[in-house]
Amino acid sequence: MNESVNPSGEGSEGAQPPDAGLTVDEKFARLAAEVDGSRVEGPAAKEESARTRELRAKWAENPPEPQPWRSDGPRLTPYPAPEYDAWAKPKKTTRDRARGSAKALVGLLLVGIIAYGFWPRHHSPAQLNASPAGTAEPWTTAPATASVNAAAPATSASPTFTNPDDQYFVGSPALSWADNEAGFVIPKISSLNGVSRSEITDGYQELEKLMEAGNLDATVLNGGSVSDFTNLTDPGSGAKSDLESYIAHPSYAHDPLMLVTRFNPATTRLLGHTVKVDGSMSATAGTHYHTVILTADYVFAYAVGPVSGATDEDTRSTVHRTFKIEVVDPNYYNAVAGKAWVYNYAVSEGNDECYTYNGYINPVFDGGGSTPNSTATMNPYATGDQLTASAGPSSTSTQEECMSGTT
Repeated sequence: MNESVNPSGEGSEGAQPPDAGLTVDEKFARLAAEVDGSRVEGPAAKEESARTRELRAKWAENPPEPQPWRSDGPRLTPYPAPEYDAWAKPKKTTRDRARGSAKALVGLLLVGIIAYGFWPRHHSPAQLNASPAGTAEPWTTAPATASVNAAAPATSASPTFTNPDDQYFVGSPALSWADNEAGFVIPKISSLNGVSRSEITDGYQELEKLMEAGNLDATVLNGGSVSDFTNLTDPGSGAKSDLESYIAHPSYAHDPLMLVTRFNPATTRLLGHTVKVDGSMSATAGTHYHTVILTADYVFAYAVGPVSGATDEDTRSTVHRTFKIEVVDPNYYNAVAGKAWVYNYAVSEGNDECYTYNGYINPVFDGGGSTPNSTATMNPYATGDQLTASAGPSSTSTQEECMSGTT
């Protein structure tokens, strides 16, 4: 029994696609014909169009490359619309909040590092050799009798002296002065210019320690280390670096005597264990609110002699020192607790060789040294704020350092 197959699918169960039963080439020819409009209906159409043959020949030599998906087209899922809070500000997403937390953490770490670098270090102050009386070297024990030069008339030791060292100051106003640190008296204190009484009290104590370290410390006086003095100063004020530089390279403009009192141990010895001290401390309002300037104005009298030990040349030298520090309210200004901010200073010496700037006081023994200016005199025992007047001495002009005066 002969059976025929209807390629079109007519009479068969269910509809079949139009290209059913076609080979791959036939399907391709059908597709190409649809593209160029030369389609021929029916599976029996075996003849290819000219366009189909052209494409077949072209693609046989140069097959077309697949094209990638475009990524710049419209999103299948659009970006979500931003949400706003009650103040019309965009709400933070989880990433925004995480980013903000990370920034805050980094900021806290930076603040912590900076704060550590600038946090005041509260070290215990170095022990001061501030009182020459008793044990401090190079102070020498007073002999049974002693004499001084014409500037200090010779006098033998008297049993009426409570302090045997007073014999070195007979004939001078310094005889009645206080001894060593007893000469510093802190005045009555009250708040001033926005700075509390407590802060000013601390400032006076710092100023007193500076005066003791710079003018009574036996190591400093003997030309030794000045660390007892510099350790009391705020590094930011520059006093420490200035003094170290002045000692290394002394000159008229950079004289360590402006800050501390020093004698040359190669030429001068200090007699007894007493420095006579006279002067006062005071407070004035600073140029800015919440600041106060504390001033120490003192004269120190030293009994000295030549290193040779010749007692007939024993004499005295004086140092008139005006020293100012600034005290501030720490709530408004940076301040290092326990350290003094050196504000200004001035000094003049009595019985110090003229025009010699070697970083030491150089007492004139037995009439030696440069000749003082004969037309001007000074009182080496007088106090008074030296910063209220200016002077510009030179080696050829009248200098306060070279005015004549009896010590």
